[in-house]
Amino acid sequence: MPDVAAAKAAFEKIVVALGHQRIVAHIDVFSTTLLVYEVIVNLPVEIELIWMRRWSFLTGLYILQRYLPFFDTAVMVLHHQFGENLSTRYCTINYNVGGWSFIIGIVLSEIVLTLRVWAVWKRSIPVAIGLVVFFLACWVPCYVLFAQFLSATEFAILPLPNFRGCFIAGGSHILYLCWVLMMVYDTGTLVMILIPGVAAYRRGGRSELVRTVYQDGVIYYAFIFLVSVINVIVILTLPPDLVHLLSSYVRSTYVRTHPD
Repeated sequence: MPDVAAAKAAFEKIVVALGHQRIVAHIDVFSTTLLVYEVIVNLPVEIELIWMRRWSFLTGLYILQRYLPFFDTAVMVLHHQFGENLSTRYCTINYNVGGWSFIIGIVLSEIVLTLRVWAVWKRSIPVAIGLVVFFLACWVPCYVLFAQFLSATEFAILPLPNFRGCFIAGGSHILYLCWVLMMVYDTGTLVMILIPGVAAYRRGGRSELVRTVYQDGVIYYAFIFLVSVINVIVILTLPPDLVHLLSSYVRSTYVRTHPD
């Protein structure tokens, strides 16, 4: 009887985990659809204002971070969720490649946003030094934590015919610390763009340029912060196989920015 009870408990655990996997898969499909839709809607404007103008380092950086999600979110993540009869080795490689592409893409997006902050501070050298130090203080530990999270993730093969996707058998909640560091950095950059924004508003700034640079920028930073807070709550309260429930959605939000 103990063996029967243990087998029943293991079966119920697998059923719950499979349900979690389907939920994450649906979120990933939604995030990919949102990403594709947003790019298509803004493509005419991007062609006119970005692709057709003289290219610079910032233009190339923007384009790279803008379209990199099509690799890690639209290709790697979806194949991770819907590929058929995937081995644990492939799942580990897929998870690691997609994960590092994911985090590198977010960092590139943060660099674009940081350059915008530096621009509104009139490219001040002291501000640049401060931003670099702040950036490294937040993102170097994040990379270390992310590597630990990936190494703790385990996959298993289920004895099911034509099983689709990678089955996560174990993991860690340590990823939340990485998101907390992102929140800290986004909060700092939000404050940095608020200071000159409030000063410009008090001077009577009502132009379209002021609205675009400051008002829209503040709204975007605040939105990213809110999404990160929700993501941290999800990671801390849900099981390990759901820690990346909102990851693909957060990934898609980080590419909605434009170089100035």
